[in-house]
Amino acid sequence: MMTDYDLPVWFWDPETTDEDRSDWMTQERSDWMTQERCRRQAMRQQTAYRRRMERSTERRARRDAANPATVAVEEYR
Repeated sequence: MMTDYDLPVWFWDPETTDEDRSDWMTQERSDWMTQERCRRQAMRQQTAYRRRMERSTERRARRDAANPATVAVEEYR
């Protein structure tokens, strides 16, 4: 099944047969899909969640750029 969702590992567990699938697993999948759709909608709109995620992404990029393994520290001394 082709999808642009980044599905969790347990979503399509090949070891689980249809007989083994319980209501819990069905509910877990439904909850995950609902949360993912809500997250995507929040990212498309100008919401606090979107701003928080954008700031988090920018901060992570700055931290990666400032990582001693990627920057010659001697240049800054």
